[in-house]
Amino acid sequence: MVRLVRLGFVLTLGLTVAAAIVAGCEVQSAYIGSDCLPSTPDRCCPCPSPEACPNGPEPIPWDCPNACDGPPPLPPRCSDAGDDGGDASMSSACAGGVCVPPAPGAWKGPLPFHYGASIDVPACPESAPIVAFDGFVEPASPSCSTCSCDAPIGTCHRPETWTVSSAACADPGLGVNTNFDPPTSWDGSCNEDKAIIEGKLCGAVPCVRSITISPPVIEEQPCTVHVSGDPAPSPPHAWHGNPWEPMGRACTSGASAPTCTAESGKVCVPSPPGFSPCVLREGDHPCPEGWGDRHLLYGQVEDDRACSACTCSEPSGGTCDVLASIFSEPACGQLNLSLTVSAGMVSPCHDFMPGTQLSGKRIDALTYEPGTCTPSGGELVGDLVLAEATTVCCYAPVI
Repeated sequence: MVRLVRLGFVLTLGLTVAAAIVAGCEVQSAYIGSDCLPSTPDRCCPCPSPEACPNGPEPIPWDCPNACDGPPPLPPRCSDAGDDGGDASMSSACAGGVCVPPAPGAWKGPLPFHYGASIDVPACPESAPIVAFDGFVEPASPSCSTCSCDAPIGTCHRPETWTVSSAACADPGLGVNTNFDPPTSWDGSCNEDKAIIEGKLCGAVPCVRSITISPPVIEEQPCTVHVSGDPAPSPPHAWHGNPWEPMGRACTSGASAPTCTAESGKVCVPSPPGFSPCVLREGDHPCPEGWGDRHLLYGQVEDDRACSACTCSEPSGGTCDVLASIFSEPACGQLNLSLTVSAGMVSPCHDFMPGTQLSGKRIDALTYEPGTCTPSGGELVGDLVLAEATTVCCYAPVI
């Protein structure tokens, strides 16, 4: 025979039946030796069909909502319906559980609750097989590294353009220009290339009246970035956050907790290994008296926070200065002009007496100071979304 188990209303029907059981715990012998209700799991059926149990119906497991419907021996919370003359109002002896006060006010429970790493959360026990709530803690903020940059590696190129003009510095662009450039890859030593003899004419006027020297040029490589510190790994981008973060799971049997025999005013809550009796309430609340072990959990956690990558800006602030000298006699004899030229400055212009002889040039005292790079990154970016806050308070009586 095929039995259809309609899971859609197991919890609702279970709660209805359980309420009747706790109130009266009367044996409903009509279910013995016949089909169970569609909502009843096979393990909770005393006898699915007459041919399935030729020796008669078996006792129903004590944690089933319909345990009081089965044949003797009945769980301690149920009456034996006359087999031992027991009282139908007898309360539970709380086998396999713990006796705690009922949930106060707007709190739900008490229920068995597990708290630990979400990757290791156990399934709900047989005594309370239904997950009532799964919640996760607010994840810790990722720990970002500190970013820094090495000084850039660079060089300073000596002035490459030396332009002689037949016009004074005050009349730029009006004279005839003569190339007085040094050779490519010049090392700055005395150079007599393109020497201009005294009195040489350019367009009926002396070729030499002024000279303009280009500034040195700094060329620097990108800075090397460094990461100091040991950043924590970013959490996986999942709704439940980091699997190593703690989480809590509350379980229920779908039935009301029975009262305890030995302790008046208390109810029996299943207490399998790893679970504690707790009450819960939606929102962020202080715990009620006697329930001081507090956990604030969230039904939804979306954490896409991460540390931005460390980078370095382009080098800046480097300096380079050279001493440029021009001579009027061969072999760089008879110094005529000496001036300091710096990287980044406007090309300086210097006037000569008209027709001055320019025999050679030289660069001395080149000084270069590398620039710096500004580090960036190592900052927390992204969002943390927390929703469905629930406060869970576990039994911690004040002594």
